Amino acid sequence: MNFIIYFNPDREYEDEALLLARRLFAYFDTAIDSLALVPTADEDLALYFDGELIHSLSRSGRPPKVSDVLAILNPV
Repeated sequence: MNFIIYFNPDREYEDEALLLARRLFAYFDTAIDSLALVPTADEDLALYFDGELIHSLSRSGRPPKVSDVLAILNPV
């Protein structure tokens, strides 16, 4: 499992990004191969899983959550 969290520190998304990273580690623990926090100038907070965008604050209106990853891993 590889995660990348892109966030805009000027929009105060850093705390949300750090919280998401902590929650991902708490849930997936050693299944995570890599997790990167990448500051960006984009007006967004976005979560990528294995190279694919799975959730974006600007598109959905809410921050990414661990449940967004679970929805990809365990589709209904």
